[in-house]
Order: sequence, then structure tokens, then C-alpha cells
Amino acid sequence: MISSFFNRTKPINILFIVVYMAFFYCLSRFFLYRPEWNIGAMTTYIGLFLVLVFSVFLINFIVRKNALCENNSYSSLLFVTLISLFPQIFVSPEIVVANLFVLLALRRIISIRSFIKVKQKLFDASLWICVSALFYEWTLLFLLLVFAAIVVYRVGDYKNWLVPLVSAFVVGILLLTYVIWMRDMNWVEEKFLFSIDFYSVKTKTLGFISAVSFTVLIGLVSIISFIRHYKAKPSVVQSSLLLVIVAMFIGCGVAFVSNNRESDELIFALFPVAVLTANYLQEIKKIWWKDGLLWLFAAAPFILLFIN
Repeated sequence: MISSFFNRTKPINILFIVVYMAFFYCLSRFFLYRPEWNIGAMTTYIGLFLVLVFSVFLINFIVRKNALCENNSYSSLLFVTLISLFPQIFVSPEIVVANLFVLLALRRIISIRSFIKVKQKLFDASLWICVSALFYEWTLLFLLLVFAAIVVYRVGDYKNWLVPLVSAFVVGILLLTYVIWMRDMNWVEEKFLFSIDFYSVKTKTLGFISAVSFTVLIGLVSIISFIRHYKAKPSVVQSSLLLVIVAMFIGCGVAFVSNNRESDELIFALFPVAVLTANYLQEIKKIWWKDGLLWLFAAAPFILLFIN
């Protein structure tokens, strides 16, 4: 049974997940979209896939280290199946790299729960978010998550509120130095457009709309399940999952206000959805229902290929 197979975090589980992702990555890159066949392009393709693989390992580490779920691989599997629903993500290097830096920031934000080196973690998280904005400007909205962590974890010393601003200032100084020596202000204006186009589905295929509807539905179900079982979870896990929910809403906000070039910015909401859904699956007692849902997730990208 699929739920039994992924109900642990052994290397074979992660290997299977990576192979699954590799299939859809190659399918998207070389068949659904027109590839370039030269050394530079192939290097970029390989590099992007390695970034995705590292993201999967990072997600597994974040979940295990902070006990966001039980000792299983559901979160990693769900993240990969969700991004496979949106093949445009696989051909968006800037978005994928920006998401990696957001994940690095989330790792530091959630680890504040230990109350060890709080200011350093706030600085690091803000730094990663500012770096991610160099690849996709709207990820700066995730700085709100840093301030949310200060409130949720109750580390409201006034100095902590200033740390994200200091981190942003440091990145700003380094960016200004780079621009003075290597670029000009026009490059900055192009990099940080912050153009707003409140969410209008530009990709109007039935497959895309179905993928968005499926993701939204499972996200809502998982939030409702979290609320129902909120008090049963340890207080420290409650706080961490609350931040995951905040991250999900911020990710949805990024998709909602941005210019939606290919709707690939939906990736920023997929890790939180994966974690919340994994928690929902853990609460299911009927094995046949849990297996059915996991098979649905695994099969959904294949089904949407035919719909498109």
C-alpha cells in the first residue's frame, strides 16, 4: 500500500520521489515546451533540476527537524506531485531558485521555536528572503512571515522587530555596490518592477484550471482538519503550523497580485499546502481512504496531461 511505503523517511522513499519528479521535469522541459539544444541551455536544465532535487531534500529536512509531521515522507511526495500539476514551473528558473531561498528562510523562521540564537535566525531568514527577491521581486512579501514569527513565538523584544530591517538594509547596500560597479539604475528598475495584475488566469486551459481548483480544495480541507485537531497537537507544533498557514496565504498573495506571466508563482504556496495536507493524511484512520488520496495525488499530473 502506498501509504505504508511513504509512512517512513528512508532513502528509497526520497529516491522514488526524485525519479517521479525527474519524469515530469523531462516531460515538461523537452516535450511540452520547446527546448534549446546547446551546451549552455543543457547546463541550465541540469542545474535547475539539481535545485529542485535540493529543494525536496530541504523540505524533508525542515519537516523532520521541526516535527511538522510524523516520521513520514508525505510532505516531500505531495510537494512534488503538486508542482507536477503545473509544468510551467519546470521551465521557470528564476521562480524555482526564488522558491529555494524562501524555503531556506522558512527553515530559519520555524527553527526560532527553540529560542536559541533568535536574532541570528531572524537576520538569516530576512536575508534569504531579500536574496530571493533578486530572482522574483514579490517574494519580499515573505518578510511579513518573519514579523509573524516574532508574534507567534512571542519573542517580541523591540530589537527583534528591527532585525529584518537591518538585514534588508545590508542586502540593499550590497545590491547598490553591485549596481554602481557592474550595472546601472535601469537594471534595478527592471529587476524590481512590482507590476500588479490582480489574479486573472492567463492560462485558461481546462488542465490548469483543474489543477488550481484541486490545490485550493485540498488546501481548504487541510486547514479545516488542522483547526479540528489543533488542541491535540503539542503547543510548539501548533505555533509552527500556524506559521505554515501564514506562509500559505502569503504564497497565495504573491500569486494573486503578481503579473502572472505563466502562473508559475503558485509554487510559493505549494510547500505549505503539502505540509498541511500531510497532517490531514496523518489524521485519517481508514487506510483505504488514505491510500486512495495518495494515489489520486500521484495520478493527478498524469490525468491532467490528457486534459490539456
